[in-house]
Amino acid sequence: MTTAGKALSSKTKVALLSTGHLVNDVHTAFLDTFLPYLVKNLGLSYAQAGILTSLSGVIHTVFQPIMGHVADRHTRPWPIMFGPIAAALGASMIPLSTSYAMALAMVTLWGIGAATFHPQGQGSLGYVAPPSELAFAISLFGLGGMSGGTISSIYAIALYRYFPHWAMPVIAVIPPLILAVVYYKTMPRIRDRSPEEDGDDVGMIRNLSSVFRRIYPIWAVTILRECSQRGVRFLLPLLIVSEGGSITKVGTFLFFLSLTASILPLIAARIAMKTGNVKIVKIIIPLASTFLVIGWATEGFLSLAMIVIGGASITACNPATDAMAQELAPDRRSTASSLMMGFSFGLAGVAMAPLGWFTDAAGLRAALGVVAFLPFLSLPVMYLLWPRKGLVR
Repeated sequence: MTTAGKALSSKTKVALLSTGHLVNDVHTAFLDTFLPYLVKNLGLSYAQAGILTSLSGVIHTVFQPIMGHVADRHTRPWPIMFGPIAAALGASMIPLSTSYAMALAMVTLWGIGAATFHPQGQGSLGYVAPPSELAFAISLFGLGGMSGGTISSIYAIALYRYFPHWAMPVIAVIPPLILAVVYYKTMPRIRDRSPEEDGDDVGMIRNLSSVFRRIYPIWAVTILRECSQRGVRFLLPLLIVSEGGSITKVGTFLFFLSLTASILPLIAARIAMKTGNVKIVKIIIPLASTFLVIGWATEGFLSLAMIVIGGASITACNPATDAMAQELAPDRRSTASSLMMGFSFGLAGVAMAPLGWFTDAAGLRAALGVVAFLPFLSLPVMYLLWPRKGLVR
């Protein structure tokens, strides 16, 4: 970074980016938290609920790669400044929806905001953190996001219960506005030069294609992991409510899911610094899937507890896979991040629509069984394809 940014240490820059991730992702669970409420009050089917979740996925699938390309071509922090503002406005208005069309519009605004922030937010870590500490920096960035996600359901319920409903967007937009001012004052440039200034600028399609060819073996595992993870967050609230649980109980279990998911990646990243990223991913994926299968096969509190543990565990390898992707595309870090985070997360969200239709047809437990076994499908990729691509540590 230049100008004011040079006065900041590497740790301070990582802390600022991680804080931005918290502010952006504190709105993550708004849709999950209020989805049963929308289903009941708007008379939605599970398929329509799945479409709401899939819409955010479509937005991330399309918009994050675009924003990753934009972020790689420019040095200014506009995406990380304005993304959280749009996310806050959209998410805080989801429970205020009086029609399905309004709910779709608010999910769209929230999705665009969140998709705008993530590529530049994580991609910037590759420019401020030493290569040997990149996975740990990504885990801290992830911790910021997970911390936001952890308190998201509680924050959402608090806004809805303790403030006039019309005031929810006003209150929610204050933190991201403050964050935008801080970025503008302290981080005027994310890096010193852009590819176009270095004569290395390429078109968006060529850029995305080039990066994807480098990272697709890692991405293949990530998409299966994301589908399982997103499926847990989609089905868990619906399962709780179907068994007589309240919105408060939904918020409580989502809180513990997010809390555990915010801690485990940090621990895994520290271990990965000694064992290597590949080894830690190969341990976590089958272990997490095993917990989910136990949750699917049991009932009551044990079932919910195993689902929470499995859903949280599967996030633990996020920093390792994201660091692996950035290391394979060091000149296009935001693009790599957008494909790993946005394209994977987005397609996982898109998959919630067919999962919703399947849930309508076969029931919640059957759908949970599909979600539980998905991570196991990544084992052939890790053990057969990764070694051929030189991914051994």
